[in-house]
Amino acid sequence: MNLEKAARNTLRYLFSEYKKGPSVLYPINEICRKYNVDPVELSNYLLERSWIRECWTYSNSSVACRITIKGIEAIDPVYVRDRLDRIIGGLADAGQSKALIEILEYDLKDFPIALDLINQLESMGFVKIHNPNHVITIELTESGLRHNERRKGGLFALTA
Repeated sequence: MNLEKAARNTLRYLFSEYKKGPSVLYPINEICRKYNVDPVELSNYLLERSWIRECWTYSNSSVACRITIKGIEAIDPVYVRDRLDRIIGGLADAGQSKALIEILEYDLKDFPIALDLINQLESMGFVKIHNPNHVITIELTESGLRHNERRKGGLFALTA
């Protein structure tokens, strides 16, 4: 029970920090102390669920890690769904393919977050990543197109 509470609070903490610096590892020991949970045990629990990555245990027993898109989805599914759908919709509107730099119309600080989202879309089979002529291009797959049509279709798509 404490492990689950510690896991949820750790994910909330990692997500809030991720939004500030998505490429940084953040220590989780403080939360572990609060819930009287071993940091290595907690990190293993989170890793088994693919909620964190790049987990490091230091010689002073400090544990630091980064949250994954799956970890964010576990605590804020709307955040993830909205951003994934925005990327898919943008690709569909652009003719199913777009250079990565064009997708990243945001500030450069959002680059790591966008890459994480695109990697998640690739793992879901919704996009393919190509690198012709040293330009990273994201291409919508048939599955991504179907997802976009269902998303745009609203109630009709649910009944079709």
